[in-house]
Amino acid sequence: MNGETRKIVRIGLILGFAAGATACASPFSSSQVDPSSPVAAAATAAAKAKGPRRKFSDIPVVPTDVPTDGQIRAKVAQQQAAGAALAKATAPNTWELKDSEAYAAKARREANPPALQAPTEADRANTEAFARAARGRASAPPSQPQ
Repeated sequence: MNGETRKIVRIGLILGFAAGATACASPFSSSQVDPSSPVAAAATAAAKAKGPRRKFSDIPVVPTDVPTDGQIRAKVAQQQAAGAALAKATAPNTWELKDSEAYAAKARREANPPALQAPTEADRANTEAFARAARGRASAPPSQPQ
């Protein structure tokens, strides 16, 4: 059974590679430029133009100033030490939100809100006089547009 599976897989791979090679053999040879396109002349000229060929001498040389593993490790340790020193130096200025209930209770005690009192007869009379004056000034808008 394993032998037949291998044969099927081999045939499938061969057919897949053959189909891929056939599809990729010449993908652009059948494509035509639409002559009514505004860039038809430029596209045709660009397709026919030969570009410069790259040479092996164009490949840059391997850099010599690449740091070694030990040098990179030392730089990382140096940065981590600097970060720890910075965190230690700024620790007194850092804070976090905690014990907020005690702070709120203290603020409530210090606020001393005024005591609420029921309105007196004078307050009621003033309010009624203001309402009466406002009603006297009020008039309905005209029913006909002007």
